[in-house]
Amino acid sequence: MMAEMEQSSKQLVQCLVCGEVFDAALGQCPVCGVGLEQCKPVQLSAPEGGCDTAEKFLILGGGTAAFNAAKAIRERNATCSIVILTSEDALPYNRPMLTKTLLSGASPEDIAIEPASWYDERDIYVVTGCTVTAIDPAEKLVACQGGMGFVYDKLIYALGARCFLPPIPGGDQPHVVTIRTVEDARRVRSLIKAGDDAVVIGGGVLGLEAAWALRQGKVNVTILEQGPQIMARQIDADAAALLTEAIAAQGITLLHNAKTERIGADQVTLADGSVLPAKLVIVSAGIRANTAVAEAAGLAVSRNIVVDEHMRTSAPDVYACGDCAVYGGLSYGLWSEASEMGRIAGVNAAGGDEAYAPVSRPLIFHGMGTALFALGDCGKKGLNYQVRELRRDGRYEKYYLVEGRLTGAILLGDISPMGRVMAAVLEGGTVEQVL
Repeated sequence: MMAEMEQSSKQLVQCLVCGEVFDAALGQCPVCGVGLEQCKPVQLSAPEGGCDTAEKFLILGGGTAAFNAAKAIRERNATCSIVILTSEDALPYNRPMLTKTLLSGASPEDIAIEPASWYDERDIYVVTGCTVTAIDPAEKLVACQGGMGFVYDKLIYALGARCFLPPIPGGDQPHVVTIRTVEDARRVRSLIKAGDDAVVIGGGVLGLEAAWALRQGKVNVTILEQGPQIMARQIDADAAALLTEAIAAQGITLLHNAKTERIGADQVTLADGSVLPAKLVIVSAGIRANTAVAEAAGLAVSRNIVVDEHMRTSAPDVYACGDCAVYGGLSYGLWSEASEMGRIAGVNAAGGDEAYAPVSRPLIFHGMGTALFALGDCGKKGLNYQVRELRRDGRYEKYYLVEGRLTGAILLGDISPMGRVMAAVLEGGTVEQVL
């Protein structure tokens, strides 16, 4: 009943880019930041199945997977106990906003998925500052740092991932930061000010977002890309060249084939001997799943925790979801992926029967005075592609087709048609559908 009343008081929309469902009153997607023009109205139906029990559901982690698991459980079970354990001192928040709002001083409350009242109204208890140290699946016990322990009937492991820090000499210094938590963002703000020099290691979306946020704060920024082009897995060389031009136009230096040799107290030295001044170094080099506790508990792990389509692990009554889990051998570390995996874990832990179906999501970047959208196979699989390239109305468009059917698309500049383009690519449509 509560869920139905809540829905009726909101105009819900779904972001076509990241899949997030949110109240249209927010004005833009709280996860990826696109406007309402890239969203569609949705009407959520009441969940089926489930029953009220006195079970104890314990959820490890404080990200979107943990949040969506708790939400799905409560929608199906009004009387069970739901406890979330998170090592951070904040309620679950929209993690993708960290790099987008890096120097804005946004608080955890500003980017929270839901306010504290949401948890109070649903009797969901969140224990912050609680680091999980061990799981005993046989006794159904979880131990935490400081001696605190919890029992459970069903356990959902959603401890996420940590940023990967390559073994660069000097990488352990205080001014070297990876951005994964609110505390990381606070640390950046304490280290840098307008006019200072910063180096960003990594030319992916998060690295570019961090560089753009710093530049907007009038910081002198150099981006180091280890390969010959940025975003080589997602876009082609032509689009990368145009984006590189946009980066340069903002006064940011981008160096390709740049290997970091070492990091000093106020500089970064490259393998070719170049020395770059750096009061701050941000490393954006991917993530690694937090699986140590699961592995010690005997769960099947292959880089990530192995789950089936219902998010069940190899241990009875233990589910895993989000960046720490893998289904079908593939894990993309996407927010939308973690959200859906969390929902599926919650549904099935509460007695439902839903299977996880991976959905292709686009790369999207707003910044550097432009915007980028890329989806699907943009010439990366060595197939016999037909390519259609257009430049019009301030927009660069490139479409990849195989046997007349769209396999991928890239938009740069004005990306407002991306909803239509996304639908056509996912359906294997024709290029005429988007022109």
